[in-house]
Amino acid sequence: MSSKKINRRQFIQTAATVAAATALTDSSTASSLGQIKKTMQKQDKSPDFDKTEGFQSLINHVSGIPLGGIGAGTVELRPDGYFHDWLIFNTGGWAPSQPDHERDARPDMPAGALSFSIRTKQGTDVKVRRLGIREDQNELYSLGWVQSVEGIRFNGKFPIAELDYQDSTLPVKVSALAFSPIIPHESRTSGTPGFNIEFTIENTSTKPVEVSLLSMLKNPVAWGLPDRKLANAVKHDASSACLTMSTSANGPKLSSIGSLSLTVNGGKPSWIAADTDGYLGNGGWRWTPYGNSYESVFLEFTEDGALANSSVPHDLYKSLPRADEDIEKLSDSELKTIAGQMRGYASLDAFARKLLRVSKEGFSRELLIGFLKVCRDRLIGEKGDQLPNSWNNGALCTWLKLKPGEKQTVRFTLSWIFPHHFSERGPEMGHAYENWFSDSESVNRFMVQNFSEHKKKVLAFVDTLFDTNLPEELPACWSSQLSTLTKCTWWTKVGQFAVWEGLGCCGFHTTDITYQGSFNILALWPELQLGQMAMGAAFQRKDGRVHHFFTPDLMQVDGGFDRVDMNPQFVMLVCRDYLWTGNKDYLRRLWPNIVRAMANTAELDADGDGLPDHDTRRNTYDAWDFEGTPSYIASLWLGALRAGIRLATDLGETQQASQWTELLDKGSKAFETRLWNGEYYNLWNSGEERDECCMSDQMSGDWFTNLMGIGHSLPPERVSAALKAVVKHNYSPDRGLMNATYPAEKPARFATYRNGQAAANWTGIEYAIASMMMDFGMYTEGLNVVKSVHRRYARAGRNWNHVECGSHYYRAMSSWATLLAATGFKPDLPSQTLVLTPSAPRTKLVAPWISSTGFGTINHNGTKLSLSCKSGTLGFKRLVTLLVKPTTVKLAGKPVEFKLAEEDGKRVIVLSQAVTLNVGQELSVG
Repeated sequence: MSSKKINRRQFIQTAATVAAATALTDSSTASSLGQIKKTMQKQDKSPDFDKTEGFQSLINHVSGIPLGGIGAGTVELRPDGYFHDWLIFNTGGWAPSQPDHERDARPDMPAGALSFSIRTKQGTDVKVRRLGIREDQNELYSLGWVQSVEGIRFNGKFPIAELDYQDSTLPVKVSALAFSPIIPHESRTSGTPGFNIEFTIENTSTKPVEVSLLSMLKNPVAWGLPDRKLANAVKHDASSACLTMSTSANGPKLSSIGSLSLTVNGGKPSWIAADTDGYLGNGGWRWTPYGNSYESVFLEFTEDGALANSSVPHDLYKSLPRADEDIEKLSDSELKTIAGQMRGYASLDAFARKLLRVSKEGFSRELLIGFLKVCRDRLIGEKGDQLPNSWNNGALCTWLKLKPGEKQTVRFTLSWIFPHHFSERGPEMGHAYENWFSDSESVNRFMVQNFSEHKKKVLAFVDTLFDTNLPEELPACWSSQLSTLTKCTWWTKVGQFAVWEGLGCCGFHTTDITYQGSFNILALWPELQLGQMAMGAAFQRKDGRVHHFFTPDLMQVDGGFDRVDMNPQFVMLVCRDYLWTGNKDYLRRLWPNIVRAMANTAELDADGDGLPDHDTRRNTYDAWDFEGTPSYIASLWLGALRAGIRLATDLGETQQASQWTELLDKGSKAFETRLWNGEYYNLWNSGEERDECCMSDQMSGDWFTNLMGIGHSLPPERVSAALKAVVKHNYSPDRGLMNATYPAEKPARFATYRNGQAAANWTGIEYAIASMMMDFGMYTEGLNVVKSVHRRYARAGRNWNHVECGSHYYRAMSSWATLLAATGFKPDLPSQTLVLTPSAPRTKLVAPWISSTGFGTINHNGTKLSLSCKSGTLGFKRLVTLLVKPTTVKLAGKPVEFKLAEEDGKRVIVLSQAVTLNVGQELSVG
């Protein structure tokens, strides 16, 4: 990525935080890190560092970039440089609903389960550094020279993580780019179970330097079985090696049965196919007849800069006699043959080399017998069952030599296949990736062969998303919540797709959460969003009630049909999806569901004023009961009527459109007379009673319909006034935007006053209302809300993990709505119309556009508006904007005829024929 696109402020602050991620207390370390901090501050001239020395007071980041595919599981790379939260095994937080016999099958994969270290050598000067900064990964007693790097500068922009390893003692500069092939509009590729991490090493010294990179991987396959029947194998050539961990076991615990592959490309590779936990890591003491022995791969790695190339058969241990007397009976030739075989194990070869270093006569018969007894103890153990469960981890290494100033890259690729994905009820659901890949090696080949293309497309998307002159908190929020799309998704073998409401919490495709959180799914992988909606529609109750969420799998729903916000939200979602995709078959398929949903909600109006007035208690704010006619519910109903009218019109259902138009007119008037209190809309009104609490989400229906481009149902001056009241009563920079508060002069009610949900920050609501403020002319106020959220989560070390009912909460994906509002990007494919009315008060604007068909950049320099296409396409015939009054329109430099009209105070550029903007092309209006 080009340096100009890096969010410098966020990059440096996070780096400083990471340096203290594990509560450093050693004064010399703190002083050293303090010096790094000063150096960073000087280099970047950032005013945002605090001025205290050391890092002890800084935040421990507990979230990072989840690497993996949509519905394929993830491994989270955090700012400490280590890999956390291995959710690839069908168990744990990603999929907690499991049959009883699978519940304890989640492998133990701590932070060091996958680790990287670097060795440099210049003459006799050898240095070894861990490419991470966790205190608990060090062994200062026996491996004091194997030190962590001094710090890490971490830049997370989903789906990539950039790490710049800081160490003033190394003769090289080391950085890494980690990413998954998450590519907009390519769902199959984006569902790949794996990720890449590409290291760049540059010789910054004046002398040649030898460099070795070591990767160690713990084996999680067939976890929890008494005999895991593991088989590790390495395939290699001159510049690459692939380590695959697999099993022939077939139960009874199936969740972690599958395969895992790690490949290194670049340099001169070496490997250890299988060895022990202790050896492949920080090691440990071993008592032998020859004294105490400290053993660790780091000893050989430090000395040789390479691994032993051990790939012995997994059952080789069976050739060892178990009894001392049987070993002692072996002939000299048998002893030498078996000893030679045993030296195929890297750790045993290292021990043999230790013996030979001391023995003056080489391997005597006595020494061979003693060596084989040690081998027997190590391989078989006292009970004869040690090897199947202990000798299973692996490692890859690569070596290269750099001239002064030379730079080279080395790439590691991790992939997995764990197909046994169960429902709690028993059925095996599997994964979509099984339709494309047979095992982890086939995934690895796909990723390695397509690495350059994947990298190019991923970086093009990330660069486009951050290519803006809008404040940095905006692209940060667009990007950060995309992580939920891999962290919290299921995509089954038969193609069912859904998002957890919270990671392992509640259920999937929760209608009232999809309402706020699915904008980015629709923009990036529209077929997944449409499929999710159709799957939900199939479970609509006969009376018209829409499902709440799916649980415990994607084959049944809960009993939450009493929530009255879901029906109107469903209708608006279908309308938005239709406008963005132009998919009329989708609309026709769900039209009967829409009619039933609308009819059911209409029955909540007992007095005939066009608004729901009874049975409105239950909704997405499920610990906070409403009464009578709530503004939140009534506004959703008005939004559904507006959406329904558009859909009915496009389908030629004129009678239905006319009926809903009459209801919308009646309901809009009643909304004003029943709920407006002179400053904002009351929380609810029931006969002579009312709750005058000021709710942030009081006009949710107008938020959604205006954002999708079909207008609003309430008077614009009232919308603006109510939003100003929301800012006045519910927002402050420090507390952010609360869901609701009582103004001091208003009477409070027990059900609402300091209600746990009313008094809470829900970032999904904060982002939604921030985007509404922007969309209705209050850009600065909306931006301030976004900044408050950003600051609050950065200080908590949870940039990529927002909470509500569970972590990694789906609703927070509404952050994408701020992109739509800030840019005013509102496509309407059925009418071939693109609305582009940015709310950002800038005479010059650079920002991304992302539709369901492509993405690119909006550029307005004050006199000229241009749309460039970086991927896919963008087509329209009508362009609605206020940015320019055109005299010319050009596509790829060629003039396009047009007529100019006016509509609702906006300029409408009507082209003589529909145009399609393709990759590399620009449409300019000026």
